[in-house]
Order: sequence, then structure tokens, then C-alpha cells
Amino acid sequence: MSNKIIDNSKIDDAPWLIVQNDLKDDFKSIIWNSWVKPLNFLEYTNFILTIETPSELVKNRIDNQYYDQIFFRAKRVFIGLNKIRFTVQKDKKLIHKTIKQKSEDVNQTLSSISFTDNTSKILNKDYTFEKFIVDQSNELAYFSAQRVGKEFNVDYNPFIIYGNVGIGKTHLLNAIAWYMQKNDNKKFIYISAERFMYQFIKSLKMNETIRFKDQFRSIDVLMIDDLQFISGKKSTQEEFFHLLNDLIDNKKQVIITADKSPSNIKNLDYKIRSRLSGGLVVDILPTTFELRKKIIRNKVITKNVNLERDVITFLADNIYSSVRELEGALNKIMLYSDITKTELNLKNTQTILTDYISKNYKKITVKDIQLEVSKYYNLQFHELCSKNRSRYISKPRQIAMFLSKQLTDTSYPEIGKLFGGKDHATVIHGVNKIKVLSETDRKVKQDLDNIISSLEVD
Repeated sequence: MSNKIIDNSKIDDAPWLIVQNDLKDDFKSIIWNSWVKPLNFLEYTNFILTIETPSELVKNRIDNQYYDQIFFRAKRVFIGLNKIRFTVQKDKKLIHKTIKQKSEDVNQTLSSISFTDNTSKILNKDYTFEKFIVDQSNELAYFSAQRVGKEFNVDYNPFIIYGNVGIGKTHLLNAIAWYMQKNDNKKFIYISAERFMYQFIKSLKMNETIRFKDQFRSIDVLMIDDLQFISGKKSTQEEFFHLLNDLIDNKKQVIITADKSPSNIKNLDYKIRSRLSGGLVVDILPTTFELRKKIIRNKVITKNVNLERDVITFLADNIYSSVRELEGALNKIMLYSDITKTELNLKNTQTILTDYISKNYKKITVKDIQLEVSKYYNLQFHELCSKNRSRYISKPRQIAMFLSKQLTDTSYPEIGKLFGGKDHATVIHGVNKIKVLSETDRKVKQDLDNIISSLEVD
């Protein structure tokens, strides 16, 4: 670090470059390149250091998060420093300077690069509110999505829909997008979490993170599908967290889907979990028998196909893992009927769908249940079978015992042995406790349904 001291007088930007260089030791390279490097010296008069930032976004981030560290370093170089004032550039000076710095390679100026154009997923014309079939398993998510699509409400921001694969989350995202496209002029981006991560990495490689941030911040609504794909990606999560804060603080709507509630997504940064949990979090439960029948009837009416009642009942009773799989099974039998010019009945439907049925009738073991419960609650397998009585372990253990009794033919004593040598009375107590909670506690019922659905899919 330099010991050079700068007096309160008219100076050039050399001292500020000293401060910037010292700050490299304080920040990770990704933060320094994204937030500190773009800062430019403007003036130092009356013991006030004025620094120019490329955008309001950068100014707010620096003021709120990095001011103290920058002040500490600057005070050692600018003698008598009382305050640092950050301003937003008012002309093209900084842009010209940036381009000049990159002029050694014309192909890397990237002055017109866009990270938001062409990022929105193509909307499915069949995924509208009118075509979403509602019942008790999804009605809360459906009506909440309608409300969010029609009007902004700080209590619904961010809005998170979660549930297993193929039960309607993406349908509702599309429906919101179609409604906004038809009824107002809101600028929105509908993007998968995986695509968001790709765009962010692209901006890093091109040294265009500021443009990336500004472009995403300029929208009215951000919709991200399958948030779980950024779990464990530290730099992407850090950028997403700051973008999330910026959008919410500026009253921009954020809508997200995931396969689990934010609190249960493994390796998701706790700051993101906390911020998401402060909005409206709703779930879509696994499909009910009645809902599956409604979906089948709606599909056959749309396709002008006649299905006997026992065929509809058979399909609804046996194809239960997801709506997508149910629609796939329907497409398969309808194609068979069309090609062979054969009317569908229960017998030929069972034959055509042998692969679907055999998959759904797989034998589930106690170990399958233990592994799935451990995964669902982010536990290690050995913790579930340990003597640890902490609530965050004992409750999942009881749920696993309950499912072991419900889904297998294993006796109470045998279950106890498989859970680290627990006696049969402990197993009976745990099973009975979860049985009561499954009838009175919506969260427990939802967890059980999700775990069972995952076991059946796997």
C-alpha cells in the first residue's frame, strides 16, 4: 500500500488510482471488477472526494455496501478527507473513456451488447389462465398468479410458486406473461435460471457486468423458472441476490418457480432464502384423482376423441406422477387409435401403456424412503439413523418411519432396526404422531405428498 498523502487542492486522478489499487486487497476480484474498477475520480475540494459512477445501480450499491471500506482506504491518501460523494455520470465522457481503453481490440468494445434481448423463453400459446384446470391442489397458486399478473402489490413481491416437476408451475408463469402482454405495456423478461447463469457468465467473460446489471434492472417484471439450478453457484447467486434486492427495492415485480420452497433448496444462499421468504410463497400440491380426471376430459374434448369412462378412471388412477406424463400417456393412446383406426378400451389401453404402468408400480423399499427423506430435508443419511433427537432430525426421521409403514410391508420392529436400532415403541410413537399431523398440518401433508411423488417418479 502506498503512503503518499494528497492535500486538499486541485489534483488529477492519480491519487484515486492509488486508492483503487489498494482496494484490490479488500475485495474479491469479481466485486472489484464489477463495482470498484468502473469508478472514476471527479474532484477533491473542501475535503470532499467526488467519485463518478456509471449508473444509479452502481452508485446505490457502493453507497450502501462498500462506502466504509472505500472511505478507509481513501482517507490514507486524501489528507483531511471528511466525506466521499458518489454521483452518476451526466454525459458520455465515461462511455468514451471506456471505449478508448478497449480500443486496442475493436472486437471487444461490445458497446451494443445486450443481455436481455432474446433471453425470454418462447411462450406456450396453450398455457393461459383460461386453460389452467383448477382444483384444491393448485387453487391458491392459480388465484395468486392471477392477482400478481393484474396488479402490483408489495406484499406479493417476490412471488414464488413451488412444487414437483410437471404440475403447472411453468403454465402459470406463461399465463402471467400472456396476460401482461395482452393487457398492459410492462416490460418483462421470462428466463430460466440456467439461462440467467449463462448470461451472467457471458458478461463476466466480456467484462460487461455493469451493462448486464443495468439491462436487467431496466425491466418491470422478472420471471425466473427453476431457481434450483443456481444452487451451489456462488458468484451467480451473489449477483442474483443483488439484482433481486435492486428490483424489489424499486418496486419491480419478481416471479420465481422452483421445485422446493426457498428454505428447502439445498446450497441456496441464506440471504436469497431470507429475501424470497419475505414475499408470497405458494405451493402446488401433487395432482388429485379428480384433477387428473378433469385434465383427461378437457384433453379429449379439445382433441375431439371419445374415451370410455373406465379408460378415464384407469388413466387417472395410474398415471399420477405429473400432468406432463399424463398428457404424454393420452397422446400415446390417441396416436395408436388414430393410426390403427381402433377404438380405445380398457384392455388395449392397459397394453399400450405397459411401460407407464410398470414404472409407477415399482417396489419401494425402506432404504428408498430413507434416501428420499434425507435428500428432501437436506440431511445426511447417517443423521436419519442416528440417536440425535434434535427437532430438525427427529421430525424427518418420524416422517420416514411413517412412510416406511405406509408404503412397505415392513413391521415396526424391522423398521426400528433399519433406523439405527430403535425399539418398536419409538417407531409406533413416530408413526402415530405423523399420522395426526398429516390430517391437521398442511405443511406436513405437503411434505408427505412431495416425498411420495418423488419416490414414485424415481
